[in-house]
Order: sequence, then C-alpha cells, then structure tokens
Amino acid sequence: MGKGKKKKSVEYSSEHIIFTVETRRYKLIRFHPSNMSVDVKIIDDASQKGIITIGFAELPRDIKQKLKPQK
Repeated sequence: MGKGKKKKSVEYSSEHIIFTVETRRYKLIRFHPSNMSVDVKIIDDASQKGIITIGFAELPRDIKQKLKPQK
C-alpha cells in the first residue's frame, strides 16, 4: 500500500487572518497538518514580534473552522 502525498504546511500569510487570544493579537502564517500546529506572528500596536508556533487546540473556534484540517 502506497502512502498518499501529504502537504508539509499550508500557507496563510497572504490571507491576513488575525485573531486575539487573551490580550495578544496574532496573525496566522501557516498551518502544519501533520503535527496540528500553526505558525503565528505576534502583533502589538507598537511593534511586530517574531514568528512562534502554537498548538491547533489553542486557536479560537472560528479560526479552527477556517482551517478545517483534512484527514
């Protein structure tokens, strides 16, 4: 049985998906379906910080529904 070709990541940086968790604002950069994580950029009013990786479970429900990971 051959394995299907899996995408390593799905790019979302051009879609400008921005969400808030607690008091921090994030911009979605890419989704990694293989390990169910996302790369996000922390956005502050004064500055933009580097890209970090957070778990899919930490995302707000409406953002999870936009990503809809494929099985």
